[in-house]
Amino acid sequence: MRTVAALLCALVAVAQGCRRAADVTPAPTAREVAAPPRDGELLADGDRAYAERGDPARLDAALRAYQTAASSRPADPAAEVRVARAEAFRVLASTGPAVARDAAEASARAAERALRRASPAWAEAVDRGEDPAAAAARVDAVGAEPLYWLALGTMRSAQATGYAAVLAVKDAALAMMARAAELDERLDAAGPHRALGAWRAMLPAAAGGGAAASRAHFDRARALAPDDPLRPVAEAETWAVLVQDEARFDALLREVLAEEPARAGDRAPELAVAKRRARELLERKARLF
Repeated sequence: MRTVAALLCALVAVAQGCRRAADVTPAPTAREVAAPPRDGELLADGDRAYAERGDPARLDAALRAYQTAASSRPADPAAEVRVARAEAFRVLASTGPAVARDAAEASARAAERALRRASPAWAEAVDRGEDPAAAAARVDAVGAEPLYWLALGTMRSAQATGYAAVLAVKDAALAMMARAAELDERLDAAGPHRALGAWRAMLPAAAGGGAAASRAHFDRARALAPDDPLRPVAEAETWAVLVQDEARFDALLREVLAEEPARAGDRAPELAVAKRRARELLERKARLF
């Protein structure tokens, strides 16, 4: 049986200074070094499949292409970042905690591998046992995206596990996400602010949360990416419920449900997920207010 310590090690892996041997990508073999550089073709194939990620079969095809590319060129973080991104979408599209947890852990592990290559100073600091906030400060702009996916995967895996896991990883996740916001706040349609807004709404003020801090992040996310369909759902589910603003809850979800798929462009798969979640929240409204 997995202990709580083992579970948290899987959730935050390097952030708490413990890593599983299976998560370490091996050095390339001589055959891999000499192999024709097909990773560019694989990434292109994966990108074409990922554009249709709303179809589970196409999302699986994208992941297979990205994972193969990552194996063939283990020194290049580009494929691992794509794996992390695709697994993160699998979390969004999931309808059960088990699938969400597995996908979130896979996303975090891929992001960790990419971050270790993009930011050796971060990896060295974590391996020395440095505080997660101090280690995150060592990441520069090149590592912004993998740091973002690592923070997101860590928290989502904890959320799918339970509140005790959330409390265990919150400091590391908040520090990493805050640093990602400093480095590139426009990532994933203002994803760092969207995540911080949701996380601070679900945490008490003493643990780094609170309505005011949450509101500031959601306002910034709206300013940066006003058409993002995920932000209104996250805001309704967290901030509006926290402050018991039923009118705001309704308005945010109506905003999502009224959005035309044709206007969503390459975020159409996210819009489909947002619409499903909006309907689910409305069905649960009586239990939330």
